[in-house]
Amino acid sequence: MKDNLILLAIFLVLLAGNYLYYTQAVVPQPEKMRELKSQIEEKNKQLLAAQILSEKREGITQLIKSNLIEDPNDSLTEKASVPFLQFLTSTMDGLDIRLVTLNPLDVIGKEDTMAIRQKESLQVPYEMKILATYEELGKFLDVLEKSPHLIKVASFTISNEIDQASFAEEIVGKPRQHQVNLQVNTIAILKASFRSEPG
Repeated sequence: MKDNLILLAIFLVLLAGNYLYYTQAVVPQPEKMRELKSQIEEKNKQLLAAQILSEKREGITQLIKSNLIEDPNDSLTEKASVPFLQFLTSTMDGLDIRLVTLNPLDVIGKEDTMAIRQKESLQVPYEMKILATYEELGKFLDVLEKSPHLIKVASFTISNEIDQASFAEEIVGKPRQHQVNLQVNTIAILKASFRSEPG
């Protein structure tokens, strides 16, 4: 009888131990796994964001390097740069945008030779009149943003249908195209070493 009581006591202790193990170790596992999965997903998002930022930073660094100049007379500050004009016209042709006029303006910041060393950049403006739909204009600006040139859209205006009615016949484009007056400036960044040199 005594042996049976001892065996029963051992069985009860084992049963209690198994119950405690099950409730304390096994039952919480799915919740812990969900938490770990959520943490892994969050870390993956952070890693992806860091990779995207790193790629953008490298792209920005490369863009700045390719538009950095030591001399204000560098080809990047040339008025009516032929390669840039070709880039503009070929881009417009590819997007089926009609170019009406394209007028290179004087370089901004180059006229004052005394103050040029105080400047951080020089800008070469191009004034143009084009015929484009809103979608074509958006694609054109997107191409400019992604080009190897550092470009600022200085100003643009889009005509409405009332303005369209007053256009001369020879500059009327396709249906849904509007006249757009646009000025873009290419930007050349002057190296700090040039600005620090004595005048």
